[in-house]
Amino acid sequence: MEEVKDKKIKIARSRKGIPCLWESLTTFEDLKRATVIFSADKKPKDSLFYNTEAIKQALVPIKVGDYVSKAFQDKYGVALSVFKVTEISSMDNTATMVPVYRKSSQITEWTNPEEYSEMISLTCKKLEKDQYVVSKAMEREPWTTL
Repeated sequence: MEEVKDKKIKIARSRKGIPCLWESLTTFEDLKRATVIFSADKKPKDSLFYNTEAIKQALVPIKVGDYVSKAFQDKYGVALSVFKVTEISSMDNTATMVPVYRKSSQITEWTNPEEYSEMISLTCKKLEKDQYVVSKAMEREPWTTL
């Protein structure tokens, strides 16, 4: 099986057209998935909007160089993926990401790379706590949007 080199994804845009991704926690019948967006310096980003009660919990602006961390929990354990945003289309609502770290849920003993450990830790915390939002709101009340 060939390793995925890059991944084109759909993105959202704010009311002002800022490219964004959703921090989210999605629960399926046999899988739980957490998605968190981090800056190029691997720190949590501020959100434009957040709602702890929804599946799509925080609308986070993205730039080239940002990271997207995903954790998937299934009956085997937790799988991890960290992607780096390499391109954001100005013509349509897509972005291109490349994987920089992956771990299968069937691997039971591992050590996360130090450079991604905080991102992975915060993403796994989101898996554990349904209403936990990593992305900080930019000093305003929840439910407000830019």
